[in-house]
Amino acid sequence: MYNNFDLVSNIWKRQYETDFELLDTPQERIEFLQDLLKKNDKNIIELKKGKLPIAVYQTKLSILEDLQELLLSKLKTARRQKLVLPTYETHEVQKIPTELSSELSSKRKPHTAFIANEMKAINNRGDTWEKLIQLANDSVGKNQVELPGYGKIYLRRVRKNPEKEILYSHESFDFDKAENLPDGVDLIKKTAFDTAWTQIAHEENMKKT
Repeated sequence: MYNNFDLVSNIWKRQYETDFELLDTPQERIEFLQDLLKKNDKNIIELKKGKLPIAVYQTKLSILEDLQELLLSKLKTARRQKLVLPTYETHEVQKIPTELSSELSSKRKPHTAFIANEMKAINNRGDTWEKLIQLANDSVGKNQVELPGYGKIYLRRVRKNPEKEILYSHESFDFDKAENLPDGVDLIKKTAFDTAWTQIAHEENMKKT
């Protein structure tokens, strides 16, 4: 049980979320989270070796322990996704015939695959995000929709921030918050979408030079 959930959630959002959202595969996410857990373990050990006043020590330790719980929860979700989608991590995915290209494209995160598809169709960033919002309106977490460039998925807008945050899952779900996500449900933020758009656009420009 968290004692400092809002605080550690803000730590995650400020320091790690953007980098995490740019990772394409569950294995990359697992490795990213494992590194963070090792660093957090080290911080806990160093804290225990220190000689801080007891009140300060207890506060800092509580925060680090809650951050540990948050990271472990995200690691559990990443491992579950890897079990559901094992071919993401093998070279065999490269041998999939072209008629199964939709499955191949799904090795990317939904919004990055969607962005790449819309760029090829010469659609702009704003229209692409609005299209994603419309798909989320159609799905509301209950109706499976086809995400161009990715495949079938369930989407839903976050109730408190519907213009900037969209939830997604490969199974139907009844949830509309950005915190305490159920297993198998992930969040796409407009900021992460914009970052991915910029990165993919840069990669496409580099291919042309």
